[in-house]
Parts: sequence; C-alpha cells; structure tokens
Amino acid sequence: MCKTTVLAQNENITIAQCKNCSVINIWRAGVLMNFSFDQFDAFYVATKKLAFDDFLERAPDGREVVILSTPFPDIGLVFTRSEWHEFFVKIEEALYMKRVYELVHY
Repeated sequence: MCKTTVLAQNENITIAQCKNCSVINIWRAGVLMNFSFDQFDAFYVATKKLAFDDFLERAPDGREVVILSTPFPDIGLVFTRSEWHEFFVKIEEALYMKRVYELVHY
C-alpha cells in the first residue's frame, strides 16, 4: 500500500505523491489524475504557458471555461477562470514542496 505525502491542498484540490511508486496524484472535482514525476513536470511545463483567454469557450450554461484536452479524445477537463488559477497555484505549490522533500530526503 502506498503511503502518500500531501504536497498541496485546499478545499477543491489535493496533490499528493507516493515516493515508492514515483507517482503524483491530483484529486479534483471527482477526477483523479495520475502522473509519474517526470510526467507531472512535463504537464506543468506544457500547460503553465497557456493563457485562459486564448482558449476561452462557452459552457452550455453560458459560463466562460477552458477545456483542457486529455490523451483520451472523449474526456476533457473543464475549468472556470477561478478554477484555472487555483489549479495552477496548487500545482506550483506542489512542485515547490516536491523539490523540498527531494532535498530533505536525499
């Protein structure tokens, strides 16, 4: 059984790592995303430069959203502007804490 370490958390998002499996888990609104450590870093690099307004769409209820594609063409992650901001704040916090744990435990 994995023993996870929470890297970043608030009421909507939890980002945790398992050192034994070398996996990062992002828990968000009924979705669990799993990344290897390298995939997590690559995900951040690939998405941090995306500007919300450049990918703006309208949800059926009229809200402004961004839909982030996944490797599965029929599954996308939907973010409002505030969720988008919150998501990347937590990812940056998790990356920082991941590096802190790497320095402390190696």
